[in-house]
Amino acid sequence: MNMFIDPLPSAYEYEGRIYEMRTDFREWIRFELLLTDKDIPYKDKFGLLQKIIFPVVPPDPKLWDFLLWFYACGKKPARTDSKKASAGTKKQADAYSFEYDDGYIYAAFRELYGIDLVDIEYLHWWKFKAMFRSLHDCKITDIMGYRTEKITSKTPDYRKDFLNEMKKIYALPRSLSEEQKLNELRRIKEKAGY
Repeated sequence: MNMFIDPLPSAYEYEGRIYEMRTDFREWIRFELLLTDKDIPYKDKFGLLQKIIFPVVPPDPKLWDFLLWFYACGKKPARTDSKKASAGTKKQADAYSFEYDDGYIYAAFRELYGIDLVDIEYLHWWKFKAMFRSLHDCKITDIMGYRTEKITSKTPDYRKDFLNEMKKIYALPRSLSEEQKLNELRRIKEKAGY
């Protein structure tokens, strides 16, 4: 899938019927927030996640694969072996949280793109994610850098002290990396029996 060549998906077809779907970034942020909510049992998440996106949920048993694909913006995750992916991301801090970083993200879009994410009527999830991944030289990218920068034995002491302080200041209550979020979707699919 290439955003420049292919039209962005806006509906889902199953057995000749077109199912309307919500593609606005706000719905997919809700999707991600529900996905990472530890207070909601796995058995309930599958149905709730589908209902966020589809006013009428298609009966397709492969719908979950489509949701995973759409959430990943039509790209296959870099890692496909879930055991290796889980092992490789266990200690990786999440760079952002749509729940806790909303003000920083809003300000970055306003500053860099001139887009008011509160007042904009519609922005496709894939366009939003492309712009979000390309943010640079703003407070949220600094914060994301602090959260994810590894401190090693080669890191100078002054940098270690600074990073430890920044990690405390900008720590998220619960954090999942992008790969962990995709793995969480896979676990929900498995627990739901799909």
